Amino acid sequence: MKNNIKKICLLSIILMTISFIIINVFGRTYTIVFSNNSKVDNELVIEVGEDLIEIISEEKTNDYYKVKVKALKKGMVIISLGHDDISNERILYIHNNKIISEGSYFGSITGDYSFFISVIIIMIYSLYLIIKEYKKSINENIFQYKNIAYLGIIIYLSIFILNNMISLFDYRGIVFVINQFINSVSFVSFFLFPLALITFILMTISNIILIKNEGKSLKNLLGFFLGLFLCFLTLLPDELYKFLLKTQIVNIYNLNSIGPYLYNFIEALIYLVISYLECILVATIIVAIKSVKKRIKYNKDYIIILGCQITKDGKLTPLLKGRVDKALEFRNKQLKETKKDLIFIPSGSKGDDEVISEAQAIKNYLLENGINENNILIDDKSKNTYENIKFSNKLIKGKNKNIAFATTNYHVFRAGLIASKQGINIDGLGSKTKSYFWINAFIREFIGTLYSEKNKHIIVFVIIALNLIIMLLITFLDNNM
Repeated sequence: MKNNIKKICLLSIILMTISFIIINVFGRTYTIVFSNNSKVDNELVIEVGEDLIEIISEEKTNDYYKVKVKALKKGMVIISLGHDDISNERILYIHNNKIISEGSYFGSITGDYSFFISVIIIMIYSLYLIIKEYKKSINENIFQYKNIAYLGIIIYLSIFILNNMISLFDYRGIVFVINQFINSVSFVSFFLFPLALITFILMTISNIILIKNEGKSLKNLLGFFLGLFLCFLTLLPDELYKFLLKTQIVNIYNLNSIGPYLYNFIEALIYLVISYLECILVATIIVAIKSVKKRIKYNKDYIIILGCQITKDGKLTPLLKGRVDKALEFRNKQLKETKKDLIFIPSGSKGDDEVISEAQAIKNYLLENGINENNILIDDKSKNTYENIKFSNKLIKGKNKNIAFATTNYHVFRAGLIASKQGINIDGLGSKTKSYFWINAFIREFIGTLYSEKNKHIIVFVIIALNLIIMLLITFLDNNM
């Protein structure tokens, strides 16, 4: 990550230096194109600052009048085509270094298109580096929170870049680009608002079903609260605008005061949080599903079966049976494909309300399905997923063994994460279960990646926030100089 930031900074310095040189070389002249809709042979009129510029070329047709001017000294020039056509009036600002800008202090400048192209190139290069890191990371080990962080940033940057690239065909100066960038932060949020709404609806329905089937608990309401929070944040800027308009605490229309720029900064930050969180949520869903769908090589030496609640008479519940059947299915396919058998490790202790351990119940089921007892090692001490992985791994003999685990599909990514944190290279198999279990699993990993990869997220937020401050400062200066 640090090396990538250095590369981006180096590229930024190089491109911005080139843009600065281009603007300084070509920006001392400026070409104005007046429309001549009236078809009248109007004369060019320099109303203010005649001694500040020199006309170096003119071109007239029935449709337009094109004039190229050169800066002589600092000041402001008002130039028009004829006295009566106010719509054809142009204002030129000549800076200390004789750079000419049209319309405003940081308006359109000859050669400033290079600045816009440079920014687009920097963003595309940043996206390329992150995609490269994501592919490398996910190929090494899919069970990492940073995979979600990388993918979330990729989704956000992709939408942001696509929106800004549209401006390539409608370029109108540096300030226009700045406003376009600021608006792009809001655009990503509005683009993803349907997702926030659908998320809220689906999570609410899912949590209602979850509570009905699994009982009331705070964790079973996580999805509802997240969906509500995203919708609230989406509506917050509009409500803030109405509040400021009504109370007049800040004059959001006075471009000569700091008020509208402060509001724009707060609004942009809110939209940034919304859109960024939505992108991370989408990434969580994609990576979690990807971890379940990943094809596993038929070369396994051991397969750990993660236990869960059994019935009162010591039989497997449908949820646990699904996990064991998935392990059996994989073993049978491996045996058919490679003639290689594997060892099962049922894992799970005996609960207070259980007649035997979960591991023993799984072993009994495996024996009933024709598995040789010599191919079964049991861990009947573990009480949670962390211990399932840890204690089962201690039973594995020899180093560099190929290991898999079987659990329910929504639990694959979490179990893989727990194994990765213990330094265990492992693949995961997921059995099908009720869809409402998925929602809270997504939310849990969503919160997990925000916390685990907080440094990456903070870096992204700080970079974007600093850019927003710089851009808003330029627009403030543009309106006050």
